[in-house]
Amino acid sequence: MSARRGSLTLTRLFVKGAPPRDFRNKYLQSIRLRTFEPLKPEDESVEASGWCVMERPFDLEFDSGNVYEDRFVLLGMRIDRYRIPGAMIRSQLVDEEQKLLHRSGKNRLSRNERLELRDKIVLRLRKKFPPSTRALDMVWDVDAKTVLFFTHSRRVLADFCALFEKTFGLELDEDSPYLAAERAELPEKLARRLSEVAPLRLSRGKAEKPAAPPEKKGATGRAADGEPPPEAEEPLDELFQRVETTRFLGPEFLLWIWLRGEFVNDGVKLDDGGPYHVWLDKQLVLESALDKNERVTIRGAAPADGDEAREAVRARKFPVRARVVLQGPEREFATGLDAPRYALTGAVVPGVINSDASEAFLERMMLAEKLFTALDKLYALFLRDRLSETWQAGWEPAIQAWLEEESVPASALQHINLASGKRASPKKR
Repeated sequence: MSARRGSLTLTRLFVKGAPPRDFRNKYLQSIRLRTFEPLKPEDESVEASGWCVMERPFDLEFDSGNVYEDRFVLLGMRIDRYRIPGAMIRSQLVDEEQKLLHRSGKNRLSRNERLELRDKIVLRLRKKFPPSTRALDMVWDVDAKTVLFFTHSRRVLADFCALFEKTFGLELDEDSPYLAAERAELPEKLARRLSEVAPLRLSRGKAEKPAAPPEKKGATGRAADGEPPPEAEEPLDELFQRVETTRFLGPEFLLWIWLRGEFVNDGVKLDDGGPYHVWLDKQLVLESALDKNERVTIRGAAPADGDEAREAVRARKFPVRARVVLQGPEREFATGLDAPRYALTGAVVPGVINSDASEAFLERMMLAEKLFTALDKLYALFLRDRLSETWQAGWEPAIQAWLEEESVPASALQHINLASGKRASPKKR
């Protein structure tokens, strides 16, 4: 999981606000103030984190040459943690207790004596076993206001966002299906529908009914039936609420990619070149929205083609993770997509052949940006179907017919193909 080489497993975040004009000098000072400080055996904390030079976790000396690359800020977040096995501590604690009881002649030790003894053992073991070290790359495109952080760990992401804000004075928003929808530049009519969209119900091709609105209150603040109003809850952040209530669009996006290959022959136009052919490859993970432990994983060259995948969808499981291939006329991209989070896993961009390390990095970031743009454009096409009449008139009856292994109604195919700008016929199976 490196910014300079290998596949890309990362979370995209978006910077709120803009850096100051003289940010290069100011940020260099701020980074030095929050440089990683190694753990000491006597420290109370078991974990420490801070900045290090990207790809060099033990290099804690910063200068413009190792922090800035063109318009990018490059850093590593180093995390050290003591990982002494609890069984080892308990075993030594039993031995030391017996020795202390024998010397003191007591029958038992007090709680404070046991705690003090445990602290001595932990300190001794920390001196023998140094903390584990890991470092995660961060690439901040200052012009585009995007940050690539190379992990999916929610706990590490929370620590990273806090460190970023303390260092640079700017907040971060983690990418999601909702933020990707905001980037889609939808027509005003479809943008309004985004706030009302409800999850697809895999039964008779209808959507789930949205939750019932709260009861109306009169001027006295009481409910319409005269009962006292429920205790007021603290309002949730509006963006957080919209992000969390639209995560289902990610799995539906994967389902759309999957079934578009069933219903439409032609590729999709994502840039100024020729059409892209898009399909799901190698691995498909389907999960119940009601119970995340109900999960099916299918592996193979065409994981979505078998009866097992269709049966999982029929059992109301949606694709939550899959490998998406985007094959264009000039290049091919492939990436795993954690759909509810809209996060990339093991993304592969075309290889870079350049002997100059700086030029190679910039070209790699350019190719990564092309992948992000292609995926966003594909998602925007999905939203134009999902939020328009095409969904009810075309996609929902087509999905239902596919689930029941029936012929897709001609009217449904007509709506799907007209929306795609194609006159394609459905694939023969």
